[in-house]
Amino acid sequence: MADNKLALIVGANRGIGLGVVKEFLAEGWDVIATARKPAEAAELKALAAKLPGRLTMAKLEMNNAADHDALASGLAKPVDIALINAGVSGPGHRTADQATEAETGALMYTNAVAPIRLARLLAPHVKGGTGVIGFTSSVMGSVAVNPGGHELYRASKAALNSLSRGLWGELSGRHVTLLSLHPGWVRTDMGGQSAAVSVEDSARGLVNVMLAQQGKHHHAFTDYQGKEIPW
Repeated sequence: MADNKLALIVGANRGIGLGVVKEFLAEGWDVIATARKPAEAAELKALAAKLPGRLTMAKLEMNNAADHDALASGLAKPVDIALINAGVSGPGHRTADQATEAETGALMYTNAVAPIRLARLLAPHVKGGTGVIGFTSSVMGSVAVNPGGHELYRASKAALNSLSRGLWGELSGRHVTLLSLHPGWVRTDMGGQSAAVSVEDSARGLVNVMLAQQGKHHHAFTDYQGKEIPW
């Protein structure tokens, strides 16, 4: 068990993050799963009880820098794959003309700035050669594919993609792979029940893509089926 590969999944108490945790456990990996309130993450707690020693839970609030620092400093072994799965939809009006400074700042910090800060701290702990750092991005972050609508959310994911590209400039010599991942339009609390993709299919696809990308040593923007998305 000590030699099992290790995945770190941020934002894992529900939805896509929880689905990815289940997929890695099914693949025989060990998993560190973060949640804002681990004591209330019932499904993660049940999995940890069912698979003792395989799943470790950690507290992480994406907008709390102290949680970032504690998570990174507490890692006892190298991480093979880290997925930073974080995002909020933003204000209900979704438009720039109604947005306040506070709304815009909160959305950009949660969806773009905080994930990059965390990734920069985690990067030294990601295994060289085959290690992967992934961000849950969105096709809505593509500037090339933008028919309009949901403009604040689109801008936040475009910012995440841009910051990720800048981070790649720092990581490109470390022999890791960086991925900006579109999970599909998924039936989650954010995506809604009319979304086209199940959590299970999205999670399985994301895990397959991250596994296939090990050792590529590039920064790619792909969907959960491995299809490249224009920046």
